[in-house]
Amino acid sequence: MDCDSGCARCGASEETINHTLFQCHPARQMWALSQIPTALGNFPTESIFANLDHLFWRIPSDYDLSAFPWIIWYIWKARNDKIFENLDKDPLEVLRLAEKEAQFWQAAQSELQEENHGSVVSTTRSRVREVSFDSNYSGYRCFVDGSWKRSDKFSGTGWFCTSSNGEPPTMGAANLRRSLSSLHTEVEALLWAMKCMIGADNQEVAFYTDCSDLVKMVSSPTEWPAFSVYLEEFQSDKDEFSSFSLSLISRSANVKADNLARKVRTEPSHITYVNNIPQEWLF
Repeated sequence: MDCDSGCARCGASEETINHTLFQCHPARQMWALSQIPTALGNFPTESIFANLDHLFWRIPSDYDLSAFPWIIWYIWKARNDKIFENLDKDPLEVLRLAEKEAQFWQAAQSELQEENHGSVVSTTRSRVREVSFDSNYSGYRCFVDGSWKRSDKFSGTGWFCTSSNGEPPTMGAANLRRSLSSLHTEVEALLWAMKCMIGADNQEVAFYTDCSDLVKMVSSPTEWPAFSVYLEEFQSDKDEFSSFSLSLISRSANVKADNLARKVRTEPSHITYVNNIPQEWLF
């Protein structure tokens, strides 16, 4: 049976995924009307890899990128409306729907994170329990936290590591281009702390976080498909440790990592700091 491989929206002879999402005329209009910066020859291009690389890594951090996953999704939905229902959607109208959906999702994530941080009882009901500390332990303890605010340019990540053998504590603070949500920042903070521990050849590490969703995510990764790329990276890094654990603690027990993440989030330029000597600007 012959199948029509052409584009139903613009009449191009071949419809590829890259064409649908980035090069079809309605898609190009949506990207041009959005907050995402476009540049001839750089974005959109004929390469889906170059286009995704541009969206994830090449855009300056002062641009609001939170809507681009929904823009992609609504471009695809508009394409299906044309094919299956012969409906032509106005690109500006579709873009506004995508941006509104992104705003709703961001608001829901912020509310969820506030609830998780505000009550240990809610995490207990979800079968994630807070741990208690034993003064006698082996290896290292690494406290991790992320800080995210919708209006800020950067997200903040911080960690504070103690050793059972009496070595001076080490700490890290870094700000990144603002993530999609507070939970994305928590994951990025854990991944960065893990890489720092691997780089320091710390093989036995117990990680601690005050984000219950992060503990649930690494315990049941198949239930969090939206974070699959992060979780693949997590599993790869986890295999580098001879002993690894991630446990939930209260916010009051995670003050140092929290302070590091919050402070570096508000810095005006990119900062990555790892040392055992605290800087005045961090506290």
